[in-house]
Amino acid sequence: MTLALHDPATYAHGFPHAEFAALREDGAIFHYDHPAWDNGYWVIPRFEDVQRVSRDWTAFKNAPDPFIPDRGDHETDGTSLLLISLDPPDHTKLRKLISAGFTPRRINDLSDHITRRVHSVIDSVADRNECDLVHDIALWLPLHIIADLVGVPEEDRKQVFDWTELTFGFDASVTMDQRAEAMAQMFGYADAMCAERRKEPRDDLISALIAAEVDGEKLTDLHLDFFFMLLQNAGSETTRNLITTGTQTLLEHPGELTRLQADPSLLPTAIEELLRHSTPVMHFTRTATRDTEIAGQEIREGDHVLMSYASANRDDRAFANPDGIDITRSPNDHVAFGAGGPHFCLGAHLARLEGKLMFEAILQRFEGLELACDPAEMPRVHSNLIDGFSELPIRWKSVRPAPEDLS
Repeated sequence: MTLALHDPATYAHGFPHAEFAALREDGAIFHYDHPAWDNGYWVIPRFEDVQRVSRDWTAFKNAPDPFIPDRGDHETDGTSLLLISLDPPDHTKLRKLISAGFTPRRINDLSDHITRRVHSVIDSVADRNECDLVHDIALWLPLHIIADLVGVPEEDRKQVFDWTELTFGFDASVTMDQRAEAMAQMFGYADAMCAERRKEPRDDLISALIAAEVDGEKLTDLHLDFFFMLLQNAGSETTRNLITTGTQTLLEHPGELTRLQADPSLLPTAIEELLRHSTPVMHFTRTATRDTEIAGQEIREGDHVLMSYASANRDDRAFANPDGIDITRSPNDHVAFGAGGPHFCLGAHLARLEGKLMFEAILQRFEGLELACDPAEMPRVHSNLIDGFSELPIRWKSVRPAPEDLS
């Protein structure tokens, strides 16, 4: 394969599953050149090897960050201070502090609130017969839920959402200076919010994080700034693309859609299958901390390796009929939230809950829902990290009213 996997243009029509199927068949790992890395990088396409690298944090580190540069003049732009960029023991201590305010109980307590948000989003298009699934539905739920969780006032949200799109958005026309300016403004906003919460704590995540303490240590203002930025961005991308590509996939597999409509209790396993089949985060990188090997291939200290989650989730060594859809697939040990180890996605529980409640509402309320386009012709986000549509038109016959018991 000659595709430049670091080039966002490679994914203009979606993840190249056919090429990666050939990679998995031909060999274990493969070497590619990169304009920013003198020694290039190794691509890991198979499920077992992705798991091994992900879990062996002593041999493979995240620092300075787990992202693959899309060009030769790569700058970290502060990403080295993100939680996802740190390694144990710093990562372990910081994650414990953050987890204290991001517990399953706190997330589960949001269920009724998320349900109301879901139906509010659908109500906003109920008087129409078509919309853009990305910008009219999928985009807004995770952005608002993260803002609700953190405690961003309604009147500030448009500005915070705009900063979010600029800092980690995938618009190729946005300059590095514009990204830096948006990041600085977001940090300033986070600092002001933290100062306010220290004076008057509330029942929100920022207040919980300010109060969190592990081994006598608390989060610094800089930690809080970077986590605020990471949460706004990472907290929205997976859910946005799960809703978009999940809906597309179900509409393209009417048999599975009918099964799910007949038995909504299948939603939890269906969501896992949609995450596996259409993996939102395509891959992350690691850097070897010492000479080692992967599947018999020698890896030198300092070499970069690319863990391809999207490829691993279609590996026929791990999944029967990997290119098909089975909403009852169990077990389903996919790697859409990471492949184990210290960096397993902190927001996985929230993403699953949002997906479950949104798909419940879509199944309940839309009648005659269908794609209003050929997905193969629709533009994707300009990214070598996220596999998602930038727009996806849908249409329907009618929208049923929201349940009356919403409080």
